[in-house]
Amino acid sequence: MRSYKAIHQVERSHLVGRPAVRLYSSEPRASTTKSGEEPLRIALPVLEGDYWTVGPIHLASLVAAVRETYGNGVHTFVFSARDPDWARDYARTVGATGAIHRAYPPRWTLAWAIKWLGRHVSVQDSSIESVLESHGIDVALCMRLTRGYGRIGTILWLADFQHLVMPEMFDEAERVERTSEFLRSSQLATRIVVMSDAVRRDFLGFAPTYGPKLRVLKPASFIPDRVYDLNPAAVAAANHLPDRFIYLPNQFWKHKNHELVLQAVKILKDRNVHVRIVCTGSLLDYRHPRYAAELFRKLSAWGLREHIICLGLLQHEEVLLLMRQCVAVLNPALFEGWGYTVDEARSLGKLVLVSDIPAHREQDPPQATFFNPFDAEDLAARLQTVWRAGKAGPDGAREAAAREQLHERRRAYAQEFVALARETAEAARD
Repeated sequence: MRSYKAIHQVERSHLVGRPAVRLYSSEPRASTTKSGEEPLRIALPVLEGDYWTVGPIHLASLVAAVRETYGNGVHTFVFSARDPDWARDYARTVGATGAIHRAYPPRWTLAWAIKWLGRHVSVQDSSIESVLESHGIDVALCMRLTRGYGRIGTILWLADFQHLVMPEMFDEAERVERTSEFLRSSQLATRIVVMSDAVRRDFLGFAPTYGPKLRVLKPASFIPDRVYDLNPAAVAAANHLPDRFIYLPNQFWKHKNHELVLQAVKILKDRNVHVRIVCTGSLLDYRHPRYAAELFRKLSAWGLREHIICLGLLQHEEVLLLMRQCVAVLNPALFEGWGYTVDEARSLGKLVLVSDIPAHREQDPPQATFFNPFDAEDLAARLQTVWRAGKAGPDGAREAAAREQLHERRRAYAQEFVALARETAEAARD
């Protein structure tokens, strides 16, 4: 998570906006605001995908759902200290209305000294408050807070509490830092939002004092119309994939539990059952930088190169198309705050094979197959059953039903978020 440092002054000319990138072909409604009512204006954080690759996808999905449901009734702006051109491009990437650039005062100037002093004597950042107010912002969605924004309501978005649930995945310094940051941010935020009841329970065990601020907002995946129009088999062929495969689209972080999959596939291979697994996702786990290399060493040593195919990081559209083409989507994770790939698979009408953990149980995708994430034999048995019964390619009826349900789920997602934003804005003004 990146810190939100204060700014001293931003000219109105730094508010930059271009027509948003359309993620869906359907036209948004012109406006749902009452006659004469000003549109709600929301500031958004920058979620970069260097480590948490699904972060920008989450943000783009939320922005698209709001735009589809409210049209011009809600405006969203990326709030960033980056170069204005970069911020504008990022806003276009996630589909936001525009971007607000915030500049730092040069060191050792009077403005810098005032800001430095303010950081050490006040829990409110009046400079950020003033610049957001100057652009009519009602509420800011934040990944962390070091100070409050005064009359601007803040929604703290906490992805999960993995550092408490699985402390062995972090070193002590990072656990201490995350705990301190989460507590400070929770204290300062007007409202706090998490993505599942599983994370809500973790939060209440972590900081029950701030429980009254807490809300649950369950995501609904975005599937661009274009994905349904393209031929998924062509994408598989372009990547030289077999006709049938089970798809594991998780980045190679240790808690994603790829090693269990290798163990299960080896068990089946030794029994002359030859399943094919396709893996995509970033190979970098900053906490365990040698993890991917260790997996590939085992993959070779166990003779699984023909059984497990790793493509690395793909464009999101390609991921969705490979989901459509696969026999089933696999997520063996030991821990999830939500499990976005599982929701995407559900949204495409695909069968899923998922670890039996709270977040996956909470999603409860139709006809899901659950397995013990610590038991390779259990996974091997489930893989064999799914592999023998499943068919490659889209199931027209299941996909159509899932697509219809997704439309309603996304509308509810947008409505719940906007209701939370309005509640937050009002609470900050009281």
